[in-house]
Amino acid sequence: MSKSINLGGGVRVRLGTKSSSISMGGKNGRVTLNSKGRRTATLRAGGMSVSSSSTPAKQKPKQPAVSRRSAMEPTASLGPLVAPRRSFANGWVACDGRAVVVHRAGRDDVRIPVTQITQAWLEGKNLALMAQGHDPLYLRLTTLLTSWDMRFVTAVAKAAGLDPS
Repeated sequence: MSKSINLGGGVRVRLGTKSSSISMGGKNGRVTLNSKGRRTATLRAGGMSVSSSSTPAKQKPKQPAVSRRSAMEPTASLGPLVAPRRSFANGWVACDGRAVVVHRAGRDDVRIPVTQITQAWLEGKNLALMAQGHDPLYLRLTTLLTSWDMRFVTAVAKAAGLDPS
């Protein structure tokens, strides 16, 4: 059962069994807020109508006593980052000044101390890292701007004490 009450001045209240709402505005524009947090704005002009709505994020369920690790949650602890992390397919790479951490979904992180890095460069969208005791690492970055990727490479080279050129 639902009941709609017109309060005048373009304000209407709707009371329902599962939710309630209040609408404000006239035939050319209206904003509606409901008791579940959904907001809807509608604008009408010249026979055309544009509507936009937003729904609040659902609350996270309680974590079980033994939780499974999220696909993007790091297994290695990170300190303050010296450059924003860069994304690649199924993971990301970050540098916290002490180490470069490579995170791949479903696997343990690879942590390479910056003192072991001998070279860091960018080939197009491929990040390349050479380190003592590690195989060469090539990651296809998915970020939008090469300048962001180059800033990351420069920060890694600076942390490793290398010439960033």
